[in-house]
Amino acid sequence: MDRRCEQREPVCQRYQRAAEIVGRRWSAAVIRVAFDGPVRFTEIRSAVEGLSARLLTERLRELEEEGIIERDPGAGGAGAYRLTAKGRALWQVVRELEAWAQTWASQAPGGAAESRPEGT
Repeated sequence: MDRRCEQREPVCQRYQRAAEIVGRRWSAAVIRVAFDGPVRFTEIRSAVEGLSARLLTERLRELEEEGIIERDPGAGGAGAYRLTAKGRALWQVVRELEAWAQTWASQAPGGAAESRPEGT
C-alpha cells in the first residue's frame, strides 16, 4: 500500500458541508440564476432546463434555510428571490465552476469532455 494514502489529512467538516449545500442537484443552477438580480420562481424554472416546480420549491426552501437566498414578498405581488450576502459571497466559486465546466464538463453525463488544456 502506498504510504502517501495513509498520510492524507481528513476532509474539513465545513468544506464537506459547503460542498453538500452547493452540490445538491439544481442548487448551483438556482444560485447562478439568482446572481442576475431578484428573480421570480417562473424565471428560475425557465432558466434551468429540466427543473420541476416541486424540486425548485424544495431547493429554494433549503437555500433559504441556509441563509443563501431570501424571498422578497414585496416584489410585484408574486414575490421574487434574491441572494443574501452569504449567497453573493459564492460569486467567485460560481465563476470558477463555470470556467472549469467550459474546459472539462461534457454536455451529457458520463461523456468525455470536448476539450482539454494542452499537455493533459
